[in-house]
Amino acid sequence: MLVAVVTALVGMLGLNAVGAVASTGASGAVRPDSRATPVPGLGTLDAIACPTAKACVAVGENTGFSDAKSVAINAATGAVKTWAGGVADVFPVAVACPAKARCIAVSDDGVETVAAANAAMKLTGKVKEPSNGIVAMGAIACAGSAACYAVGFEGTEAASTGLLVKISPAGKILSAVKTGGTGIAAIACPSAGACLLAEHTKTSELAIPLTSGRLGAARKFPAGTYVQAIGCYAAKLCYALAGKANAKGLSRTDELFPLNPKTAAIGKPISLGSFNGDGLACDSATQCLVVGFSGVGAAALTSVVAVTKGKVQVIRKYPSDLPFDADACATARLCYAVGPGKTANTAVVAAI
Repeated sequence: MLVAVVTALVGMLGLNAVGAVASTGASGAVRPDSRATPVPGLGTLDAIACPTAKACVAVGENTGFSDAKSVAINAATGAVKTWAGGVADVFPVAVACPAKARCIAVSDDGVETVAAANAAMKLTGKVKEPSNGIVAMGAIACAGSAACYAVGFEGTEAASTGLLVKISPAGKILSAVKTGGTGIAAIACPSAGACLLAEHTKTSELAIPLTSGRLGAARKFPAGTYVQAIGCYAAKLCYALAGKANAKGLSRTDELFPLNPKTAAIGKPISLGSFNGDGLACDSATQCLVVGFSGVGAAALTSVVAVTKGKVQVIRKYPSDLPFDADACATARLCYAVGPGKTANTAVVAAI
């Protein structure tokens, strides 16, 4: 029953398991790469972050989907090292890094630390669930080295509220605050102390700045829009990856909305056509990469779209049985995507 409620709420709010990452690295064109490393023993990798130009970490579950697992990625070579341990009954869905040596993952109501060197994971706290519902965090971002913020919702399918959780760099839960909407789908922090989030309400989707832990003035997205992820490159470039509901309430027209890194003001959207995005990472002040699917039905292919200076410049296509759920960039020339892989027993890390 719990799984059913979580699934229903995630679908209702437009939430997904993507952690928005503010990457570091020199400006440059995307370098598509067909390299893909299978990771045996993992059922999926759901999120990825790169704390330095040399290292990334990804989190997911084992093949039995009973324990949390994690991997460390050598950004220069693509070599993947799986952490030998596991955390029982934890299902991480997002990860971000407040420091070079440590990242923070979230899993519904749980918070976990992940060591960048060897991907060792430790459960460090849980958000208290309401007596009549659940807690589901779906995204996390770090506002510099002082604090990270996880977002999601709490409650039931019929009555949910947005949730903003402040987390220390050591993985300690500092506060959990309800917000005015029904759920927060995405967050990114373009600079120390400053973040942008996307909140769903009963009538609209909102872009809201978060400065020193305080929510600012909200801006409305166009009617029918729901946000999947927010990605930023420092304080120079931010986009919201959003879908637009059709008559059946499903997204088949994805767009990137420019966001002002300070005010969350929403710019003119960039259409991605029939592309359906899942993950968003910005690798320079002029370019972001979106991973997802292009086409429909038998013609659908896993794809990577590069949006450079506001233009959809590159589409990299992969087999449809190699899905990507999230991406992150260590530098402008070293970006990686992760997903469940070609079989139920092997996750994948791919250079994009």
